[in-house]
Amino acid sequence: MTLPYGHRMKRLRGWLEANAIDAAIVTMPSSIAYLTGFRSDPMERFLALWIADGGETTLFVPELDALKSEGAIGVDRLVPIPDGKPPLELLRNSCKTEPVCMGIEKDAVSWKLAEELFASWQEAEFVDIGDEIREMRGRKTREEADFAKEAASIADAALEAALTTFIRGMKERELAEEIDRQIRLKGGAGNAFATTVLGGIRSAYPHGETGLHAISEGEFLLVDMGASCHGYLSDMTRTFIVGEGSAEQERMYETVKEANRRAIAAVRPEEPLSSVDKAARSWIDQQGYGSYFPHRVGHGLGVDIHEPPSIHGWNNRPIVQGMLFTIEPGIYVPGIGGVRIEDDLYVNDQGITEQLTGFPKELRRL
Repeated sequence: MTLPYGHRMKRLRGWLEANAIDAAIVTMPSSIAYLTGFRSDPMERFLALWIADGGETTLFVPELDALKSEGAIGVDRLVPIPDGKPPLELLRNSCKTEPVCMGIEKDAVSWKLAEELFASWQEAEFVDIGDEIREMRGRKTREEADFAKEAASIADAALEAALTTFIRGMKERELAEEIDRQIRLKGGAGNAFATTVLGGIRSAYPHGETGLHAISEGEFLLVDMGASCHGYLSDMTRTFIVGEGSAEQERMYETVKEANRRAIAAVRPEEPLSSVDKAARSWIDQQGYGSYFPHRVGHGLGVDIHEPPSIHGWNNRPIVQGMLFTIEPGIYVPGIGGVRIEDDLYVNDQGITEQLTGFPKELRRL
């Protein structure tokens, strides 16, 4: 499978022209990857895709990435930037254009970079192009969804394999490291984000950090993980009980599992995204756990682990074909622990919801 980078660039150029934007600078690394296929973490270095009047494109890359950047698709010119060289000076001299209206990704431009851009093109009007790029990225093709599904399948297999090594008393960090190892053994390019393993009362932290806690009898074990495959990511959470556990733990688990089912069932084209959050939240409220569900029910993902759309109770944008997002209701009770069950969904071109994650959701005791 190959991705239509040329088509994406053509669409963006057409949108710029239609909106009388005669130059644009794309600076978010994941947006550059989406448009050209070139993936890089520049860290503190400058990375930018310049789209000039007439559509000519120039990719400015750190010099150490020059060789790798030759694989960028649909780029007319590559300009390596040596360490220490002022990048805006090089960009200004290389482009030699005086745009009247310049597009920027507002969310991706630091105050420092904004000041430098304003100083370099003092007569230009600056407008945000981030919404259009997000709109493009928010509608996944079949090929993109298949890459995300492959990443999800790798994560499914990696978690199952890692659990065969689990013993009581194992530290959170030990299990997380085994999951990461298995992701690579199963064919993943790496993990999608830092794998989270939380045991006992620490599982009540929705964004807890994996540590040295020894996972013990009677505890919840929450695992939040994902794999990377062909530049696309998966995101899955599963929760287990070590040993028999308590009736309250089982009730919490079954409540979240049903909330997950109801949210997935609510994913229907043209319905508002808010209805998906409400489907899960109303059930958790009915079961008396409403105050223990402190986050939205899901988020988009793809090249980045968090992308539009945001699945919360105030987002009334309609569900449309091509959306790829998570469903992850949770209950987090201090002193007892937390349960989250997270799946990745894709709304295909027929309006059918596909679940990309396949790891079982029935309560499993380890």
